[in-house]
Amino acid sequence: MKSIFPLCTRVRLLRHTMSVSIMKLCAVFLFAALSAVPLTSWAGEGGGSHYTPGTRGDFAMAMIGPKGWYLRNELIYLDGKIGPTTLGNTVFLEAEQQVWLNTAKLSYLSDSRVLGGRFGAVLSIPLVIDADLSGEVAKLFPSERKANRSGLADMSVTGILNWREGNFNYNAGLSLYAPTGSYDADRILNLGRNYWTLNPFFAFTWMHPKRGYEVSLTTGYMVNSENEDTDYQSGSEFHVDFHLAQHFSSKFAIGVDGYYYKQLTDDEGLLLDQANALLVSLGKDSLGGFKGEAFGLGPAVKYTFTVGEKDITVIAKWLHDLDAMNRFETDIAMCAIAFKF
Repeated sequence: MKSIFPLCTRVRLLRHTMSVSIMKLCAVFLFAALSAVPLTSWAGEGGGSHYTPGTRGDFAMAMIGPKGWYLRNELIYLDGKIGPTTLGNTVFLEAEQQVWLNTAKLSYLSDSRVLGGRFGAVLSIPLVIDADLSGEVAKLFPSERKANRSGLADMSVTGILNWREGNFNYNAGLSLYAPTGSYDADRILNLGRNYWTLNPFFAFTWMHPKRGYEVSLTTGYMVNSENEDTDYQSGSEFHVDFHLAQHFSSKFAIGVDGYYYKQLTDDEGLLLDQANALLVSLGKDSLGGFKGEAFGLGPAVKYTFTVGEKDITVIAKWLHDLDAMNRFETDIAMCAIAFKF
């Protein structure tokens, strides 16, 4: 069978290896799977989390390229709504948000090996360009509150180890999210979560070297510290992001992104207890432990063009929540640009 990469005639594909040029292009995609965009959205306190769907599943998420520095910049738009929740120290019957944000991800790949795997690191810097939130405050005579904010959100650092065997690539790593975004419990919209999150994860990619079929998956478990300003403890979170793709050449591919999220332990804290009591007094259902769960899917496309001697890759995707509980039900659109220095 002929190779599906006619545009790269100088590259000979071996039975069990991918070409170096493709590895260069795929390397930047990996780092999208390692750092999430932190903002007040999705399950946990305020229906939120440091986990953001769409930023972890990607083309060749477990494949890495040559030693060096990489940059990926993501422009993301989110539009979501949620039922009863707490935002800051205020209880809402319902709320909706629209957010524009930009995340720069600086990555470094080393030839050094630890436990037989190559080492890499990622620094993720998210900047909220514009965020609008409005909602109905839970009280006897409900009233509407609105907020708008912009600025630095919660940054994260990630370390990875990568192994390769035939057409399979594997990553194991650890992400740490720091409360660098501004936070005030009296505000209903905050740029940070005001707590730390530790996220160990594992990812793999299988790609057919001639037919261009790809299956990628990453899974992680997030453990959160307590928000000391609200005495709120968000529960532990499990997430799986997957990506199925067809590579027509080293420059063009289409795929499907998807994710499943489930909060494994209850949220706890005085604020949640007060919210439950208030909602019941108003004749509404209690939030209970406010455990979140969600599932979403959407299309993705990537295209690579050359400027001078540098390959620049553009990735676009859209994800839609098919089901969501105790979290913002959201549509996510993303356009990213990535290249190696």
